[in-house]
Amino acid sequence: MNSKEEALASGALKATIHSMKRRAAWNDYNAPRIYMLTLVTLNRRPLFGSLRGDPHLPLYAPGSATVEWSDLGRAIRNEEIPKINRYYPMVEVWKLMIMPDHLHIILNVRESLPKGKLLGDVLAGFKSGCNRAYWRICGIEGENRPGLFEESYCDKILHDSGQLERWKHYLDDNPRRLMLKKTHPDLFRQRYELIIDDRRCVAIGNPFLMDIPDKMAVVVHRADSADEYDRRERAWMQCGANYGVLVGAFISEREQKVKEAARARGYLIIQLTSDAMTAMYKPGGVDFDACAEGRMLILSPWPDKVANTGLTRQECLTMNTLAEKIAAGQFEKR
Repeated sequence: MNSKEEALASGALKATIHSMKRRAAWNDYNAPRIYMLTLVTLNRRPLFGSLRGDPHLPLYAPGSATVEWSDLGRAIRNEEIPKINRYYPMVEVWKLMIMPDHLHIILNVRESLPKGKLLGDVLAGFKSGCNRAYWRICGIEGENRPGLFEESYCDKILHDSGQLERWKHYLDDNPRRLMLKKTHPDLFRQRYELIIDDRRCVAIGNPFLMDIPDKMAVVVHRADSADEYDRRERAWMQCGANYGVLVGAFISEREQKVKEAARARGYLIIQLTSDAMTAMYKPGGVDFDACAEGRMLILSPWPDKVANTGLTRQECLTMNTLAEKIAAGQFEKR
């Protein structure tokens, strides 16, 4: 059994630690891979630039959100990023997003790194160059000069081609998303305020959706006939059209279809999730926009969870039960 198979058997591949220093224990960091890397400044200082533009304009539209780089941000882009390929010709920088307090880099390791070298060595050299630029530009002198970045870095490993396009869009959309978070901070602040079926829940999004009396639980069972599903789907869409709220975990294919249709029509949604809502948690993709627009609330009934461990049948049952209780108004709001 190889290392990846062993990791699969032990469940290590399913575990995702939500921090900025995530490592995949099963991965060979010398081998060819495509990564999305995140490096964060020490104490999240906004040293690379500042946000500009209108976050409510569509991505790529004139005047939409962007980052205006500082001298340090420009030095990293123009001087330090090119050095990665210069020192490691087998490593290509495919895409870069410099945010005020962090960097995202999509890196293609085309062939194995030199013997004894790992991805961490490539990043260590890059960070050293950035440190020197930081000290020079900011006039920092002395033997115990602080480093620019937090220790280590976060990496995500590409598993399919569609994932690469999502990464690229995520990087391009980062300034807009951050500006929306700053514009609507209450919609992205975690809060322990809901007790549902004696379970404490952490919530992100619009908490006032819980106050809307007209709610319907979207729960589809395998035994449900096509006719039964069609009948209930019409009822769900009517609920949404009448400014009611659709509540569910939206796990099965038919449940996801309901969510996609509701979201496309701008309906209100309460989503239950088994994701670990740590301090760094952010809704993904279109769910982020729905939260920013006040059309969505995301709830996790596992407030102390720190890692995603793969969805279990018991978690599915728990979320479906809670969806039905929320729809029935059987909860406390604190």
